[in-house]
Amino acid sequence: MSADDAKETPAATTTTTGVFGSTASMGGFGGLASGGFDPSKFASTAETGSEKKTDDDAGDEDEDDVEAECKAEFKPVVKLEIREGAEAEKTGEEDEDILFEAKVKAYRYTDGEWKERGLGPIKLLEHKTSKKIRVLMRRDKTLKICANFYVQQESKVAEHAASEKACVFTTVDCSDGDVAPELYNMCIKFGSSEKREAFTAAFEDAQKKMAALPKDETEIEAEAEKAAVADEADALADALEGAKVEGEGN
Repeated sequence: MSADDAKETPAATTTTTGVFGSTASMGGFGGLASGGFDPSKFASTAETGSEKKTDDDAGDEDEDDVEAECKAEFKPVVKLEIREGAEAEKTGEEDEDILFEAKVKAYRYTDGEWKERGLGPIKLLEHKTSKKIRVLMRRDKTLKICANFYVQQESKVAEHAASEKACVFTTVDCSDGDVAPELYNMCIKFGSSEKREAFTAAFEDAQKKMAALPKDETEIEAEAEKAAVADEADALADALEGAKVEGEGN
């Protein structure tokens, strides 16, 4: 045997490194709001996953600056084609005026806990023709919509019980696209309490403007249907009240 053959070949060692960290968990439709809205009731204590957010996450995150710019850089896996022309620039906001804008972190109350929806700019947009006002929020970098709903009279904006920088409210959010919208409890955290107060004031002013707008046919039909149901319920209640319960008076 030669000297070369006598040499032992060292065993090759390989190191396996995880490519991805924890996966993002986006909630579907969350818990429904009922009765008067009390922000202190929406607190979860258990954290069951790395992406699930508790009430403390939605509220007291003083060390997390929601207005800080993301510095992370990622190498694209697929090269995207840049389209030229006006069509590539359309966002759906061309016919709207910005009434308020700030960078925030949004949460939605789902499955008994607050879950993060995204970090990015939130806007109050007023349509130039219809004058209807909606809330729109897009995630940074991807620009994916994570909040999209009209300002509603039923939505009461209140300061979050755990943080003066955050506010909570209920709304019918339409940001999930083809999924039927339902009533959600939502939390928006700002970079400061002053910006949270400015958003609350702008939102309440938008509610007044929306209330003053003439109702369209859909809204009139919905109100008429609601009134008819209420009248039917009242008539049934009156009939039951006048009916003699079987066995009564024997």
